[in-house]
Amino acid sequence: MWYDINTKLFLLINASDQASKSFIYFAIFCANYLMFFPIIMLAGYWFLKPDYRQSIVKIIVSLVLALLISFVIRHLFYSPRPFALDVGTHYLYHETNSSLPSQHAVFVWTLFFSIFFNAKQQVKKLYYCCFVVALLVCWSRVYLGIHWPLDIIISFIISLLSAYFVSKFWVAFLK
Repeated sequence: MWYDINTKLFLLINASDQASKSFIYFAIFCANYLMFFPIIMLAGYWFLKPDYRQSIVKIIVSLVLALLISFVIRHLFYSPRPFALDVGTHYLYHETNSSLPSQHAVFVWTLFFSIFFNAKQQVKKLYYCCFVVALLVCWSRVYLGIHWPLDIIISFIISLLSAYFVSKFWVAFLK
């Protein structure tokens, strides 16, 4: 049942054989390079706004936790990528390692949720930027045929829980 839902949703989002080249290039840009914009913005806040450094450290700790969880899941459970099963179309080369969870999605959603829980008022522009970036990165990874929608959903949950855990227990970490 889950496989059928995942496959049907994938085929709805995945690029068709007739997709325009310019749209494919846009999706490749989103999949590979868009996530660097929030990183550059965070670096700018780090150097230009020293008051925000504690929030940025929380974001980094959340990222480390989320990526560690992602790493463990990837090595415990193998989930073949759509192109490895010859489902849909794929426009971006990728290794045939496990697709679950999407590390790109974990990264961008963790940035978003970390800002949401820790610094939304301080860095509103970055908050909105991360939301748009997360949506575009996640869409593009499925659109280009590298990830299943379930990979993105699991990544979303890992990111949400990691960012929440760090924000909730930050004070306990410092004691």
